[in-house]
Amino acid sequence: MWQLSWMVTLLPNWFWTTLLYGSIIAFLGTYILKFIPPFRIYANIIRPIALVIAFLAVYWQGGIDNELKWQKQVEEMEEKVRAAEEKSKEANTQIETKIVEKTKIVKEKGKIQIEYINRIVEGKTVEIIKDMSEQERAAFLTKQKELQDAIKNCPIPKIIVEEHNKAAESK
Repeated sequence: MWQLSWMVTLLPNWFWTTLLYGSIIAFLGTYILKFIPPFRIYANIIRPIALVIAFLAVYWQGGIDNELKWQKQVEEMEEKVRAAEEKSKEANTQIETKIVEKTKIVKEKGKIQIEYINRIVEGKTVEIIKDMSEQERAAFLTKQKELQDAIKNCPIPKIIVEEHNKAAESK
């Protein structure tokens, strides 16, 4: 079927409209030819041919109109896709911005946490315990002492711990 519709699209739209009107005029003209005796025979031949041409012209005109309708819908959908792609790009930009911000926040929190751990390990806890109550401070100092004992008695060689810490800090 696509071959037929392709061949028909080679002809301009006005051709089918002209063919339709011409066949209607020819069909109506056969009634006038009936009254002229020498042309009466031609009227009987022209009438069925004009009817067939009129039906074909109507069929192809409808097919062309249907094709134009579908082409219009395709263009509308392509426009919607373009608009959706633009919105998608904007959303992707916003998402990328949020991811960068969250990554930055995570890195900052990680850096702060590493600094906090280093202060605890090194025993520089004056800044940490200054806002604590007496009970909290006592519990914290107990945990710090326990940590210092664990570090001194650690079965893992210090070089491994130091290299691990360096890796954590370089991120």
